[in-house]
Amino acid sequence: MFPILYQNHNFILYSYPLFMGLGWGVGYQIFFHQTDLSYIRSQFLFWGLFLSAWIGSKLFFILTSQSYSPELLQNLSFWTGGGFVFYGGLLTALLFLLICKGLKFKMTQVTVWNLLLSLSVGHALGRLGCFLAGCCYGHKTSLPWGVWMHGEHRHPTQLIEALGLFGLAWFLKQKGPGAKSLIIYFLFYGTLRLLVESLRADTIRGQWGFLTPSQWISSLLILLGSILWIRSRRKLFI
Repeated sequence: MFPILYQNHNFILYSYPLFMGLGWGVGYQIFFHQTDLSYIRSQFLFWGLFLSAWIGSKLFFILTSQSYSPELLQNLSFWTGGGFVFYGGLLTALLFLLICKGLKFKMTQVTVWNLLLSLSVGHALGRLGCFLAGCCYGHKTSLPWGVWMHGEHRHPTQLIEALGLFGLAWFLKQKGPGAKSLIIYFLFYGTLRLLVESLRADTIRGQWGFLTPSQWISSLLILLGSILWIRSRRKLFI
């Protein structure tokens, strides 16, 4: 683990916020490099998604965390520092997109594809930050791919997810814009996260019944992706 990448006198460079910022920055560059929206509309969409995802990821942390205390809501360092839950950010970002759609904000297939491509790359970079910081770690393992973390050889869950997300981004790039982009993302990431969650050992997120919150949401993504895929197949035969 390398939670601190560089330290000199009063300056400390932490790996997790660095890679979080890098993920958003690279995602920003990818999105604006190939956006089909006007400058103002693309800025509104990106920063609206940024803010909604940031707030959602924090609120979901509070909702699922075993170590929640009411003081967190009043702690500025919590809102500006660590403690993100990706699925919370994804859900509030999707809600923001639905609101935009209800307000007649036109989003083409190119826009949706571009957002998912940017998201996949940015998320992968964020998971590299998780690996360096030592969070989201896996169960103990004797397999050759085990990494030394928290006093044990563990499944490199962060690297597995990052590799899968880079692969998803590559696949979306190869497929190009299309109606299937959202289906591909829901099915692929839902399955990837469901598998990775089964290897994770950190218990801060707790359980909702017999599954973790992330496993429930992963299952929902797979279900939604399957419904969208079936509907798209039906249209081909009508």
